[in-house]
Amino acid sequence: MIVPMSHLTVLCTGNDRTEALERLRSLGVLHITHESGQQQGGSLAAAEASLATARKALECVRELPAPPPGAKAAPCGAATPEDVIALRDKADALARDVAAIGKSIDLYAHFGDFNPADAASLAANGLPVTLFRAQFGAEPKAAEGAIVKILATDNSEKAVYGAIVGGAPAEAAAGVEIIPMPDKTVSEMRRDLENATSSLKAARGDFAACALLLEPLKKAVDERSSERDLRAAEATMGSDGGIVWITGFCPEDRLEEVRAAARDSGWGLAARAPRDDENPPTLLRPPRIFRPITSLFGMLDIAPGYREVDLSAVFYGFFTIFFAMLVGDFGYGALMLAATLWFRRKFPKAPAAPFILLGVFSAATCFWGILSCNYFGAHPAALDFKVSKWLNDPSYTNIMQLCFLLGAIHLTVARLWSAAMIFPDTKAYAEIGWAGVIWTMYCTSCAVVIPTFAFPKFMFAVAPLSILLIFLFMLHRDELKTEGINLAILPLNIISCLGDIISYVRLFAVGLASVKVAENFNSMALGMNLPLVVKIPVVVLILLAGHGLNLAMGALSILVHAVRLNTLEFSNHKGISWSGFAYSPFSRKS
Repeated sequence: MIVPMSHLTVLCTGNDRTEALERLRSLGVLHITHESGQQQGGSLAAAEASLATARKALECVRELPAPPPGAKAAPCGAATPEDVIALRDKADALARDVAAIGKSIDLYAHFGDFNPADAASLAANGLPVTLFRAQFGAEPKAAEGAIVKILATDNSEKAVYGAIVGGAPAEAAAGVEIIPMPDKTVSEMRRDLENATSSLKAARGDFAACALLLEPLKKAVDERSSERDLRAAEATMGSDGGIVWITGFCPEDRLEEVRAAARDSGWGLAARAPRDDENPPTLLRPPRIFRPITSLFGMLDIAPGYREVDLSAVFYGFFTIFFAMLVGDFGYGALMLAATLWFRRKFPKAPAAPFILLGVFSAATCFWGILSCNYFGAHPAALDFKVSKWLNDPSYTNIMQLCFLLGAIHLTVARLWSAAMIFPDTKAYAEIGWAGVIWTMYCTSCAVVIPTFAFPKFMFAVAPLSILLIFLFMLHRDELKTEGINLAILPLNIISCLGDIISYVRLFAVGLASVKVAENFNSMALGMNLPLVVKIPVVVLILLAGHGLNLAMGALSILVHAVRLNTLEFSNHKGISWSGFAYSPFSRKS
C-alpha cells in the first residue's frame, strides 16, 4: 500500500529553532517541503561545501590500495577530510614539480652544465648570449660581430642546439626556437629533482597511509551530511516576528508521535490532509513478503505517484519471471546465488532486502534453467525431460506462445485491477472491454507467428463486444467535449495493444541470444586443436571471458527489458505514470 500522508506545519519561537529541528530530526518522520523562493543562507552553503570536501576525500581514499594487514594507525598526520585533501594536493603539486624539473633538465642538458651567471656577466659587458633550437638546415647565420656555436645535435628530433654570442639577437627565423636563459645550472636542477623526488615519495607515502582512514571518513561524511540537512531544514523555515515554522508531510500512522513531541516542547502544530494541488512523497509499505522489491525501486529511483497504487506485489512476481527467462541458465543462476550468499555472509550488517531480492531472482533463474535444460550453454540429454523438450522445440513456437501468454496475463491483471478499483463506476466496463481486446490480440499474435495456432472462433464474438464496451463506457457524458478525441484514436490504441503483446517476445529473443552466445563460446573453447598442456589454460580463459561477458549482457538486458515490461507496457495499461518521489524524512544519517 501507499501510506497516507498528513501535511504538517510546526511552529515555535525563533529562540527554539535549533532545538525544534533537532527534535524533529530525532523523530525522523517529517519529509520537509521546500517552498519556492527560499534563499540559501551562508550557513547552508558552508555546510554543503564541507560535505563536498568530505565526499571528495572519501572518494580519494577509496581509490588507494588497501592497507597491509595489521596496520593500525596512519602515520600521515591526517585527521580531517581537509587534511586528506591537502595531502593529496601536496603529492599532486610535487608530482608536477618533478615533471617540470625533469623537462627543464632534458632541455638544458643539450647546452652543457654552464652557469647562467656567466651569461649574464657577458651580457652586461655587451656580449648577449641567446640559446636556440633549430631544425636541420635551418641553423641561424652569424650576424656581424656575433658568433653562432652549435653545442649539441639530436638526431631523433632532427634538431641542433646552440648559442648566439654577441650582437643583438634577431627575431627567430622559420625553424628556429629561442630558448629562454635558465636561472640555475643543470647540476642545481638535478639536485632540485632529487630533493623533489624524495619529497614526492614521502608525500605519496603519507597519502597512501590515509587508506586507514576509510571508516573515519565515512563517519565524517555522515556527520556533515546530517549538518547539511540541518542547515537545509533551517533554510526552509518561514518566519514572522518572533515565530518560525516548518512544513512537510508525515505518515498518518506516525502523526501521534509528532503531536506528543509538540505537547512536550510547546510547539504549535497544524495537521491536515493533502490538498489536490499538493504532491506528497510516496512511502511504499507492501506486505512483508513483497517488501524487498522496494530496494529495486530505490536503485532505479522510481516511485508511483502518491495518488496512484502500489504495484510491488505484481512487479515483484513478474519481474522475477522475466529475470529468470532473460538470464535463462541454471549455471548462471547458481553462480549468482552462491555470490549472493557469500556477500551476505561477508556483510551481515548490510540491509537484507537486496540479498533477499537477488536470492529469489537467482533461485528463479536456476528453476528456469532446469525447465529449459540449459547449463552454461550445454544441454545434457540425461537432464532433458518433457517440459524442456516442449520449450526447446526446433521451431521455437512453443516458447514464443508462452511469451505472448505471459504478456496477455500481465496486461489483463492491469486492466482487471483497474476495473475492481473503480467499480461501480461505469468505466469499469471499459476496463473489462480492454481485457477482452488484450486476449483478442494474444490470439492474433499467435495466429500470425505460430502456423499451427488456429484463431478461436469464439473470439470473433469477444472482439466486437469488447470494443463496444470500451466505446460506450471509456468516457462519461460530461467528458465527451474535453476528451472525446480519445474515441477518435481508439483504433490506434487497439492496434497499439497488439504491439504491447508482441513486445513480450523479447523474453524469448534475448534469452535465446544468451543461450547461443554461451553455446558458441563453448564450441570455440572445446574445438581448439592444441596440445593438452596449452589447451587447458586457453579453454579456461575463453570460457571465463565468454560466460563472464554473457552474464554482463544478461544484467544489461534485465535493466532494459524486464524493467521496461513492468514500467511501460504494464504501467500504461494500469495508468501508472511513475511520477512520484520517494518519502525521505528529515533524520540523522547513520
